[in-house]
Amino acid sequence: MISKETYDKLQEYKALGLSRLKATEKLGISYNTSYKWWNKSYDEFLEFQKQHEFVLDNYRQYIIEMLKLCPQMNNTLILQRLHEQFPDLEVPASTFYRYLRRLREQTGLSKPPRKGAIRDEVQPGYEGQADFGQYVMKSMYGNNIRMYFFCMVLAYSRMRFAYFSADPFDTKKTVEAHRYAFRYFGGRPQMMVYDQDRIMVVSENMGDVIFVKEFEDYIKETGFSVYLCKGYDPQTKGRVEKVVDAVKHEFLDGRIYCGIDQLNCACLEWLDREGNGRINGYTKKTPREMFPTEYGKLIKVYEKPNTDVVVITPYHSAIEYHGNHYKLPEDVPDDERVRVERYDNTLLVYHALTNDLICKFEIPEGTGSVVSLPKPEKALSIEQELHEFYADDEVATEFLVSLRKQKPRYVYPQCDRLRRLQKYYTAEQIRLGMQHCNQVGICTMMELSSYLLYRYGEDTARKYLKHSTYKHYLQRAMEIKEEQNNG
Repeated sequence: MISKETYDKLQEYKALGLSRLKATEKLGISYNTSYKWWNKSYDEFLEFQKQHEFVLDNYRQYIIEMLKLCPQMNNTLILQRLHEQFPDLEVPASTFYRYLRRLREQTGLSKPPRKGAIRDEVQPGYEGQADFGQYVMKSMYGNNIRMYFFCMVLAYSRMRFAYFSADPFDTKKTVEAHRYAFRYFGGRPQMMVYDQDRIMVVSENMGDVIFVKEFEDYIKETGFSVYLCKGYDPQTKGRVEKVVDAVKHEFLDGRIYCGIDQLNCACLEWLDREGNGRINGYTKKTPREMFPTEYGKLIKVYEKPNTDVVVITPYHSAIEYHGNHYKLPEDVPDDERVRVERYDNTLLVYHALTNDLICKFEIPEGTGSVVSLPKPEKALSIEQELHEFYADDEVATEFLVSLRKQKPRYVYPQCDRLRRLQKYYTAEQIRLGMQHCNQVGICTMMELSSYLLYRYGEDTARKYLKHSTYKHYLQRAMEIKEEQNNG
């Protein structure tokens, strides 16, 4: 496609008697383009233009105003806004992106460069990161062999570890790789950061983390907490992603595969020599120099049962541990098992299934003491606003109290979603949904949203539910419908 100015110039050169080849060279266009438009009339050009990219010139000023308001606006979002304002607009997405790229260049309203943020430094022994990678190697016979590897890095010292497998990692092999890594470091950090990988995690939705059974058993046995992030999140787990890249391009590039055992041995030698012996650009020290500070904070991983880590069922919101009694928060049910872990003179109490920290105590000297619960943390402001808003509504208050009990770690995003629902549903509609949640004993935003989807249709729900998770809400809505009909 050519612009109107180029078409007019082409016809001008034709009228002056220039050859088609000469006109093509002067205009800097391809010969096929000039051949196509050489004998086309102006009316044919305009008709063709209406159906293609330059129809967007009619919306040029509207697009420019959006770019002036927010230059960093995503191109896809601009196209969506155009469709919202001008439903009759029909243009291929690829055509629009080409047009917008040229428009940004012409107006100087290009996207500002993305600013990188320096992440706060973590404390020694607090965090580790793990990820997987693949690489195609050449064997000694010239065949291509795909290798799979597991990487772990300690966030404070940047101490690295890598373990190779000739087969794709499954849950059992992943647990085995963790054991090798913790043995290499001499202990484990308090928390591990992962992708939402299916090898370890079945699903994670608004705090409902479901681990693969074998990996969940290993978490309980070892005792570390888990933080899940997106697949590519350099701000959260960029350190392990750098390790994956280093293994590929500093260790594997140009290496011949001579067997999995030989490869793992060579990797350990490389880690001792280069992987953990090279100066880090941020800390200006090698991981090996920083590791002694972190080593003392790592928690020993016992190959045999660890008496310092036990799983207990509370009795009257209290637990007994080594001759002392510790009072837990009142919202911890007596039938919910907790994991108690001793760390120096501190006793840490976690939910046994989710590994969420409940509270911590200073261990007193001797036995026979009753240790009271520390002062509770201040409630989140958004939660306070909702309690104040529904102060006179017993149904809503019961729902919010149960929401905190069932989702203590995810109170803020749950309350934030409830506040969003207030924009799409009336107070009475939301109240009916809360009443349903109280009756079935599931006081979460997924249950509330699914009920509203069932009662008031999909048109409203699609305005605020994400497309990627919509089917889960729809499935639950159908189950609620069936339950209501049967009830």
